[in-house]
Amino acid sequence: MKRIQTSKIFRRFLISYLVILIIPMVAGFITYQVSLDTAEKYSIINSRQVLNQSKKILEQSLDEIDRFVLQLSLDQDLNILLNKNAADKTRIISTLKQLDNKLSTYASTNEFLENLYIYLKNPDLIVTAGSVYYRPYHFYTNENYTEMTMDEWKEAILNNERQIIPSKRYNQGETSTDVITYVQTLPMSNVSDHKGSIIIPIENQLLTNLIEGVKQQFNGWAFILDENHQLITSNGIDKKEIDTLKEKVIDKEGPLHIENDILVITEKSEKNDWLYVAGIPNRTLVEEAAPIKYISWSVTGITFIIGVIIALFFAYRNSVPINNVIKSLKEYADPDANNEYDFLHGNISKLISTNSDLQMQLTEQKPLLKDAFLKQLLSGEITERNSNVYDFANQANVNLSCNHGYVSIVKVEGYEDMSSSEIYQELNAIRIVIQQESIKLFKNFYVTNLHSDKLVYIFLAEDSNDVLNEEIEAMFATLQDLLLKEFRVNLKIGLGHPFESLSDISRSYNEAKHALDFASFSNEKQGMYWYDAVMKETAVFYYPLEVEFRLLKSLKEGETDEARQIVYEILEENIKNRSLSAEMHEQFIYELIGTFYKALDQYAFRNESTAETLRQKLRSISFEENINEIEERLIEILQLYCEFVNRNRKESNHSIVNTIKAYVHEHYSNTELTIYMIAEHLSRPEKYISQMFKDETGEYLYEYLEKIRMEEAMSLLSNSSQTINDIAEQVGYNSAHSFRRAFKRIYDMTPNQFRKTVNK
Repeated sequence: MKRIQTSKIFRRFLISYLVILIIPMVAGFITYQVSLDTAEKYSIINSRQVLNQSKKILEQSLDEIDRFVLQLSLDQDLNILLNKNAADKTRIISTLKQLDNKLSTYASTNEFLENLYIYLKNPDLIVTAGSVYYRPYHFYTNENYTEMTMDEWKEAILNNERQIIPSKRYNQGETSTDVITYVQTLPMSNVSDHKGSIIIPIENQLLTNLIEGVKQQFNGWAFILDENHQLITSNGIDKKEIDTLKEKVIDKEGPLHIENDILVITEKSEKNDWLYVAGIPNRTLVEEAAPIKYISWSVTGITFIIGVIIALFFAYRNSVPINNVIKSLKEYADPDANNEYDFLHGNISKLISTNSDLQMQLTEQKPLLKDAFLKQLLSGEITERNSNVYDFANQANVNLSCNHGYVSIVKVEGYEDMSSSEIYQELNAIRIVIQQESIKLFKNFYVTNLHSDKLVYIFLAEDSNDVLNEEIEAMFATLQDLLLKEFRVNLKIGLGHPFESLSDISRSYNEAKHALDFASFSNEKQGMYWYDAVMKETAVFYYPLEVEFRLLKSLKEGETDEARQIVYEILEENIKNRSLSAEMHEQFIYELIGTFYKALDQYAFRNESTAETLRQKLRSISFEENINEIEERLIEILQLYCEFVNRNRKESNHSIVNTIKAYVHEHYSNTELTIYMIAEHLSRPEKYISQMFKDETGEYLYEYLEKIRMEEAMSLLSNSSQTINDIAEQVGYNSAHSFRRAFKRIYDMTPNQFRKTVNK
């Protein structure tokens, strides 16, 4: 009976909300759909108008280019130059100058012609607006296509038939842009007798501006394809999306609905078969229907208010089943129950269960994270200098509240020369047993695997090292007896000197390894080997190569604190922790002094007297002095060495920067001046001087070069009446056009505008 009542309550609750929602939604949907259809209709009309207008303007611009090319092909000076050969270069300078002036006039009156140049095949010349390049190579080094070699450029551009090349990346000095390229062979009357070409790179931005209206008015995108379906330009859409759209829009007319709620409109040019494509998001269509939408939603809102009143009535009547839902959520009812609320609860319970499974999976990953963290501690990769070390420790479930203790290595004997899957499985089982028994005997430690037959223990404790020492020995003694008795497994254990900080853990770990290495030569089947005892028995000093390399590296880099800490550690180990003979003690000091001599030989001091001063101080160290005096002398030499290194580095960088600045001031007018040339002058790597200049001055070298050129240009514009072309040449630009672009980019005005401002 209770189930039947619950089902009725649920149906009444559902029907009440359906009644509230259906009435305003039906009315709103009908009105909104009408407004959307109307907006779509007018958007299609408007976008077609925008596309047609863009198409018309672009075709007019191309017609102007055709007329200009035809007019230029009939120019007397150009035809004279076409029939000259390379031997006549010196006799056609005045003709080139006349043609250059004409091109400058054309380039200044039509923005589509700003980058035009003419290739003369027989004399092998390139003429631009403002410049003449007597070798195509010189032009290519300043203006080239990113994806074309010089040979490809000659074949595809200079010596090819009439064509319009689709969009390609084009470099002009230090600037780069996308261009389409108009190519017309010369003479136009005889295509087979190729004597040159007129080439007009047209910046994509000029074409993009023509179709900007689609983006501004409709927040959409547009692109243009040539007759071969190659991309001419685009606005608001990337090339990958265009590639996927090509097959859908080619040879199709009228609006076309595609995925992502975009309405696509196409227009095809009757003149050159170019395809103009625009896309309008459906959300824009909705915005066009805003007035109708507001009316629709006003009516819907009134209806909704009436529905809310009804909903309050139904919600009051249905409050009891809502409380039952809350109750079921709290009680976690059986998900297999037949009534609706039990079913709802069952699904929520499944979500909770799924969440628990995820938590379990994360918990399973924690041992791997913990193992990686412990290995980083042992290798010295994690120390107190790491700002997030304690956060990492918490994530790895490692408690670092105590930072002193011991490191030990336990080795399972008898498996050195065996390797098979059965042996690995047996060793894995032994390691598990060792860890489980260790936990029973001692609590505060962490353990990780080292190869298949070794375990590394990190003991942490708040007690004194003496107490911890006794507890560790008792634990391992019990563990050795248990493994031998129960499993006939022998254990050898190496223990390091106690550590007092996290950075000291790696040192204690290395000592444990040394102790275990010593144990491998012992005839005993098992035992515990403390590093201190082992090293006293060996009677040799401690100064491994890795420590010497660390000291040399710290000295070379001028790291005073790091080098001082290394010296303190090795002195303490050999003087306080070992009982060295007098001869061994002297040999250790000789080795340490020898490291300092190596550092002097490896570093090139500018002032030889500096190196000699340090050598004299090293030679003055006497074994008749006590160890404290020797230590003070070594620390003094260390500090002086690091001070000289840091001072020399700073002076050297400052000197190089001054040299670079002087070279730039002297050669900024050279159009061929590059960072590579500066680096070659200084005999330094290009990347090195760029980064060093940035570190010392705060600005990039190419920025400084441009700043010097612009400062000189501003001075000439203010204090002389020279033409823009002459000033551009004097300050190191290949053409007036590139100079104007750079000036405009930096000062947000053209050189002429600046000159007028100054004259006022």
